[in-house]
Formats: sequence, structure tokens, C-alpha cells
Amino acid sequence: MSLSEENTCASIFPKLKSTYLRDGAANQILIRKRLAMLKKKMEVSMQKHLNEVNGLVNQLKSCDVKISDMDIIAYILMSLPPEYDSTKSAIENQPSEHVSLQFVISRLLDAEALLKDRRVSETKAPRSESSNDVAFSTNQRTVVCFKCNKKGHIARFYDKTVVCHHCGKLGHKERNCRFLTRKKPPF
Repeated sequence: MSLSEENTCASIFPKLKSTYLRDGAANQILIRKRLAMLKKKMEVSMQKHLNEVNGLVNQLKSCDVKISDMDIIAYILMSLPPEYDSTKSAIENQPSEHVSLQFVISRLLDAEALLKDRRVSETKAPRSESSNDVAFSTNQRTVVCFKCNKKGHIARFYDKTVVCHHCGKLGHKERNCRFLTRKKPPF
């Protein structure tokens, strides 16, 4: 290809476009595949991720592919990690007349800010060793005896002469042993 023969920009551009712009079916499939396989990484901000999606969409549009906002929304939602599941669910359950690309983008940026705040608050307030993700834990004995300051029994059951038949320690009976795993009812 020789551009020296051309005199105007209008005549140069079509030659450049035909040489360097790949707008065939194979290129469209490749771009659509990259959009479908795209996943947001934890270290990448939501804005950068959305810019990456937008760049791929613009590449598709430059190939004269018509892509709707709903298609773009679907690609964005498919690319999100599981921590955004509640946001994805909230967006998917909106009435279709309320869902727009701008609405989805604003919701995702808000969700990212909330997740960052949650991570910061979790690092500032470390969880105690005995905390559990269960609301009411039944197999842990967290009571403390005020006589001996040991966990697993209360002062009413404290007796230095009593030996536990389960763990062999002094001060409590087998039925009050904190090392004994309680059997749960069969219901």
C-alpha cells in the first residue's frame, strides 16, 4: 500500500482503514469472546474494569456491530466476582424500564465503595477468637467461672474434688465438660 499517491485525508483514511482495521467476522467473534470471558480482578477498581468493557464495546462498534445497552449490561454483570452477587441480584430484579447502562454503572460504583468500607471496618475491628459466623453457637461453652477464672463451667459446678470422666481435669463433671461435643437432636 502506498499513501504517497493520495492527496487528501479523505482519500488516505479509507486506505488506512482497509489495511489496519479488521472488521471481519473472525475479529467480531474474538472481541465478543473476550467480552464474555472478561472477569473483574480484585486489585482492579470498578472504574478501570468498566473502562475495559467500554473499550471492547467500542471495538465492536467500530466493526459496525450494533450492540444494545442490555447486551453491555449483561456482559458487565457476567464479569463480576461473587462478592457483587447481591448487587447483581438487585439490578436483575429491577423493572426493565428502570434499568439503564448509567443506572448499572452508578450502582456498581456504589457497591464497590460499600465493599471497600466493609473491608476497612473489618481490618480495624479484628474478630475475637471465639467469634463464629453462627448467630447462636451451641457446641461452644464460653461461660467463665468466677471462682477459678476458667472457661467451660460456672461457679455452681466448681468443685476441686470432682474429676471429669471425659477430659480428666478437676473442677467439673462430664456433663459440663467444654471439650465434650454435644450431640444435636435428630430433628
